[in-house]
Amino acid sequence: MDALQVFVAARVELLRYAARFTGDAAEAEDVVQEAWLRFCAATSARQLDEPTGYLFRIVRNLALDMHRRRARENQLFESEASAATAAVPSDAPSQQAYLEARGELAMIHKALAQLPVRTRRAFEMHRFEGRKLVEIAAELGISKSLAQELVMDGVELCKKTLRRRD
Repeated sequence: MDALQVFVAARVELLRYAARFTGDAAEAEDVVQEAWLRFCAATSARQLDEPTGYLFRIVRNLALDMHRRRARENQLFESEASAATAAVPSDAPSQQAYLEARGELAMIHKALAQLPVRTRRAFEMHRFEGRKLVEIAAELGISKSLAQELVMDGVELCKKTLRRRD
């Protein structure tokens, strides 16, 4: 039997065998193709007593080498990535900035609670719900210019509240 016949006869079993080591059908295919090249070179140089066994041994060695190489690459790249990630400063606010912002927000909420209901509602609709002045006016049954005044009153109150804090 020539090398190609041995390979073709064993190809399906070789793929299954390689997949057990690699855990991936595409990698198993790569291993089997590389095995064919090595097997072809070996059979052209000498006559083999057990060509099928030799072919399985090539697949096993290549699959194990690939598995070890991938494990080593993952180890190297993960440790480098972890070190690089640790060196990047966080975008998260500091604990102090977080506490200050919470305090400011509490002050704003307290100040908004003192506004007349219609002014507060107009401000909340505009700033928190993203509604347009026309929509606010329609919902509250007021003119667009009055809706704008109410929103501006809310904005001014927030500014004054924050200025008093400083």
